[in-house]
Parts: sequence; structure tokens; C-alpha cells
Amino acid sequence: MRKGENGMLLINVAFIGGGKGCYDILHMLHSYKMARITPQVIAVVDHDPAAVGRVYAEQRGFPVLEEYHELLRREDLDLVIELTGKDAVLAEINRLKLPGIKVIDHLGAQFLWEIIDLQQERLALENKVRELDTMAAIGEISYRLTHRLRNPLMITGGLIRRMMTRIDLPHNIRQRLRHASTHVQEMEEVISEICDIVRPLRPHYELTDLTPFFLSWCKAARTEARMAGVLFEYEVEDGLPEMYIDPSLIRQALWHLIENSFDASTASGGTISLRVILCWDDIFIRLTDQGTGFGDMSPARAMQPFTSTRTGRMGLGLSLCQQIILNHHGTLELYDDVKGGAAVVITLPIRITKPPEPGELPEYNPPSA
Repeated sequence: MRKGENGMLLINVAFIGGGKGCYDILHMLHSYKMARITPQVIAVVDHDPAAVGRVYAEQRGFPVLEEYHELLRREDLDLVIELTGKDAVLAEINRLKLPGIKVIDHLGAQFLWEIIDLQQERLALENKVRELDTMAAIGEISYRLTHRLRNPLMITGGLIRRMMTRIDLPHNIRQRLRHASTHVQEMEEVISEICDIVRPLRPHYELTDLTPFFLSWCKAARTEARMAGVLFEYEVEDGLPEMYIDPSLIRQALWHLIENSFDASTASGGTISLRVILCWDDIFIRLTDQGTGFGDMSPARAMQPFTSTRTGRMGLGLSLCQQIILNHHGTLELYDDVKGGAAVVITLPIRITKPPEPGELPEYNPPSA
């Protein structure tokens, strides 16, 4: 361990076990800036290339390994976090490591996970407050604009279309009216998008069998991808549980996300991949493409309303997606993949009891005598 230029204590950390626990800790290290130490991840070890923590580490650019024997002889390694849950692995780590290397075992990591859960809840609440403040301001302005513009636009568009039905209309006038009609239609679509984002979401939760739900959506998405000239691959774990979601809203969020990937991949080609698996008590969804990524724009900025990396777009889709996922008490994270392209990670906590509908009070269960 050593101190950096800013006085922070630098600690080189290795994770042995690249599952959900590893993913949670890496995610916290990325989203939360520590006050006194700067952990530097020098390796994530797991023999399973599909382990969610290992995949996340690869996409973040951290080194990944399949075995840890040589790693434990590195003199620059300060801390090992053992997350396999196997006492035999822990015993071997303690036997092989250099004397100066500290170890946190899977039991000690349970305390880390509790702290992580509390920290993630706090961050989620802070993010939601920021989102609500932003959306309240944008919503007030947008509400006034859309309601002042919508009716006149609909009347104008209707009159133009009615005029175009006249048989005696000169050709040059018809062309100009068609051009005007196209612009009016584009403005109507913009207003419709704004209405979608400022209108309060009213989810209607249904008990949904997730495996057929995601498989059905993936098959429809593959058809759309084929029409867009893009290769779409998917993996949906068998036997996903039933849980309460709003199927319509989740589909809407997935379509917004994959349409962004279609746009990014149409010119550059490549493959769009979707993976849906069960990770402890969460549904883990990861969508990646091989497009241009976010460029100079930060992923956090990309989720703000009216922000887009492409010209001619309103930039409301990702903001709406985030609202939908937050309404399901989940998280949505965007980042540039080190291999190129963009990655989206969604986690949805499993809900086996029906949440209250909008405007409905939660059910009260009195304590038993």
C-alpha cells in the first residue's frame, strides 16, 4: 500500500470469484468515490467466462484470469477478496499468498454486501431525487408547450391532408403541401415523444413468466434486426422465475434500447447481443453492440432528457427507459465497452408480491395476535 499524489491510500485489489458479489462490489467502486482510499483492481479471477462479475470486469478494462496461483505471488498485490464461498479455496489462498497480502473471505464479504446494499439504496434515492427535480422542471415547460401546440398542429395537418385530396389541385401545389404535411407529421411525433416523457408513468403490474416473456420479445427483435441488416444474438436463461412487472413498459424500454443499438450498428455493422440471467435475487439484463459507443458524451449525460449523440433526434428514449426501470425498483447503467460499442446493464429485483397500482395504498396486513 502506498499514498498517491492526492494523499489517498492506493490499494491493489484482486477478486477471486467473479459472480454477482464481484459485480456488486465493482459496480459500487465505479459509482461511489471513496474518501480515503483509492482501490485499484489488478485482477478478477473466475474460470467461467460468462460469470457476470468477470464479464463486467472485462468491459471495464480490468484484467481477468482463470486461475490465481501466480497472482498470489505478486509483490504489488495488497488485498484479496475471496468470493467463491468455498472454504477449500480460502485455505489454498492463505497457503499460497505472500505474507503481506491481506485477505477478506466470503464471510467477511457478506458485511461488504450489506454496506453495498445500503449505499446503493442511498445512491438510488439521490438519483431519483435529481431525476424528479429535472423532470419536474422539464415537465412543467413541456406540458405548457405541448398543450398549446398539439391542437393547432392537428388541425393544420388535417387541413393539409384534406386539401391534398382535391382532384383539381395543381401538381406543384400538391408537392408543396406534401412537403408541409411531412414537417407537420414530424412535429406531431416530437410532441408525442415529449408527452410520453412528461406524462406520469402508471405501471400496471402482472405476474409474468419471464423466460417466455423475454424469448418472445427477442424473437420479435431478431426479425426487426434482420430488416435493419444487423445481426442480433440472445441468451435467455431457462427457468427464470415469475415476478410482477408491467410487460408493456418493459417491452417499451427494451425497444428504445435496441433501436439505439440498431442505429449505432447499421453503419458500422457488428453484432448486438442480449443476455438475460438470474443473479441471486435480481434479473440481470445486459445488452451490448459493436457500434460507435457514446463518443465524447458521458453515459450519465446520455440519460438526461433532450440529449442525443445523433442529429435529428429528441434524445428522450433513454430518459424514458430509466423512468421505467426505476418504477420497477431496478437500476440501469450505460457505459462504453472497452472492446468497442456501448453496453447497457439492467438489474430488476425479483418481486413476488404485487406492488400497489398508482393511487392505490399498499395492502395492510395486521400483526397476528
